[in-house]
Amino acid sequence: MIRKITRIGNSQGIIIPSAYLQEIGYPKTVEITQTKGGLFIVPVAGKTIRRKPRNEDETNGFYDLMKSKIESNINIGKTRWVGNREMERRL
Repeated sequence: MIRKITRIGNSQGIIIPSAYLQEIGYPKTVEITQTKGGLFIVPVAGKTIRRKPRNEDETNGFYDLMKSKIESNINIGKTRWVGNREMERRL
């Protein structure tokens, strides 16, 4: 596929067709590597963040407030419990 390089601010870029992005899962971050023949673009896997609640009030308040959102994220595999009210979320 031939694409035209366009000016974007002080840089230049190309528009990647949505069919290609859909196939690789619409990544928010990609790694660009220069090769002998050109450029190689690959999606960067999401990083995992982890945080413990700061105090008892935050633990209880956060859990009550976000219970439905947490359960929804657990069902789709974005969040998992790793301890007593400690979670790990995939970004």
